Amino acid sequence: MAGALQRQGLAQTDTSVTGTVTTKDGQPIAGVIVYGAMGPCCPPKRAQTTTDSNGEFRIEHPGPVIHFFKDNLQPKTLVVAADKTVHIILEASSDNLVIPVCGMVKPGQQRIGWGRYGLRFNVAKHAVKILGGKPDVDYIRYVIKPKVGEAYLELWFGPYALNMMPNDEQFTNSDKFEQWNIVDSGGRLFGGASWGQQHDGRIWRRTAVGAKGGTYQDVSPEQARLLDQIMNSLCEVPYPNQL
Repeated sequence: MAGALQRQGLAQTDTSVTGTVTTKDGQPIAGVIVYGAMGPCCPPKRAQTTTDSNGEFRIEHPGPVIHFFKDNLQPKTLVVAADKTVHIILEASSDNLVIPVCGMVKPGQQRIGWGRYGLRFNVAKHAVKILGGKPDVDYIRYVIKPKVGEAYLELWFGPYALNMMPNDEQFTNSDKFEQWNIVDSGGRLFGGASWGQQHDGRIWRRTAVGAKGGTYQDVSPEQARLLDQIMNSLCEVPYPNQL
């Protein structure tokens, strides 16, 4: 996982933030999407802007966390400081999580998804309890619970089931966090993943592809290792037009 932590102290950002986005050697990067939290209802509106040809940006009322994204670059999240002028360095995307085409289900595993095509996760049934799985109006939720301990992993499927990014509090309550892109076997960007370790040492993670995916929070490092095996097992049953 490539590092994506950029922390400059913590402050509620109810004014504007300005800055520049460059490569490691100082070259400006144009066209970077810069966005913060959703604003108040109604309707909710996301604070968002794009860097100009000089790599410069100004974003109004983004909240305490700002995200930076551009295709083929490693995503980055900033916990904002009292200093409202920032310099962000983005590097080429690395350590991507690759979604392979699903193969045969191994003995002792259950493959979890929804519908004939799309995202799937492989779960070793001997180590966990699989709960939920009853469709609602436009989504389905599974809860994967290790047989020992209180940790659990949620798997969500549906067109609007899961936000790509964790809540701002998960970033602001963490001593460190990392992010990486999710791509298919051909290198096309499919989604993203975020991981963090809270001040108390406990772990959270979110893996999202097109509003579907998995998430857990507030688990011990030992529990996270088991849940990560499921998170990293994701594969794809391609839609016919992708074949």
